[in-house]
Amino acid sequence: MKLSLLEFGEGDAGSNSLVRLRNVFDYALRADELGFHRIWLAEHHHYNRRRAWGCPLAVIPVIAGMTERIRVGTGGILLRLHNPFDVASQFKLWNNIYANRLDLGLANGGSPKIESLELPPAPGATASFDSKFEQVVAFLRDEERLRERRIVLPPFQGAVPDLWALSTSARGFHRALQHGTHYVRSIFHEVAEREPQLEAFEAFKAQFAQRHGRPVKTILAISGSCLRNEARLRALRREGERDDKHHLIGTASYFSEVLPELLQTYGADEIMWRDMSKHLDEKLETLELLASVVGQEQQACVACPAH
Repeated sequence: MKLSLLEFGEGDAGSNSLVRLRNVFDYALRADELGFHRIWLAEHHHYNRRRAWGCPLAVIPVIAGMTERIRVGTGGILLRLHNPFDVASQFKLWNNIYANRLDLGLANGGSPKIESLELPPAPGATASFDSKFEQVVAFLRDEERLRERRIVLPPFQGAVPDLWALSTSARGFHRALQHGTHYVRSIFHEVAEREPQLEAFEAFKAQFAQRHGRPVKTILAISGSCLRNEARLRALRREGERDDKHHLIGTASYFSEVLPELLQTYGADEIMWRDMSKHLDEKLETLELLASVVGQEQQACVACPAH
């Protein structure tokens, strides 16, 4: 089982932006040591004076430089706010600096407050999300066509980061299918569709393989908390009831059953975990417990006669 992380850069009420940023660095370093597969940073522009970042682009190469094995990426860039050429250029360069460990997740979202600033429009600023999505894919993959126009994204013929289409719907995979990107489905956002619709999802994977000649990678994004202290878990459940998001909360024993079941039910390849706790000590405890769950699952898989 592959287990990855999604980080929003949040923190407890007593921490300011720089403390929260340092906590994310500690979190990423520990995740790297424990063997987590990816850590992605989300882009949000909610009003919060203590937020670690709005756009994570400046933080991505810092974490990539601090870590050794874990893949680093965005979950996702709100492409309506960005220039597709700039995004493609930065991620291609970072991907080649950091040993082909970069993931570029693209999300169809924006920020009315940012868009209302009336900044000078960038090229393609009026383009739709789908148009910008297509441009990013083309800039990264159509290198020869760019070369004919005497344009290059350094390094020439360098490795391209993995591209991911993000969605909250069981049927939101059309961009991945059209452009040959990988696919992430969230079931924790307040607007997320939680019905598995496994038959439709398996049909998408079959169509993808037929059209692109390779399997698609798929991720299921969830939110929750995994701790030892039952009293604290009860408090988090009460907190979760007041939240619009969907959270899974329990001990390591609970998640040893739930995580494999989720992969099977939704047909995904790996789980991406967003920790609902805002306390670093709890998040680090969760990392340890989830790493033990994955380790137990892998040992059971090796011991199975079918393997």
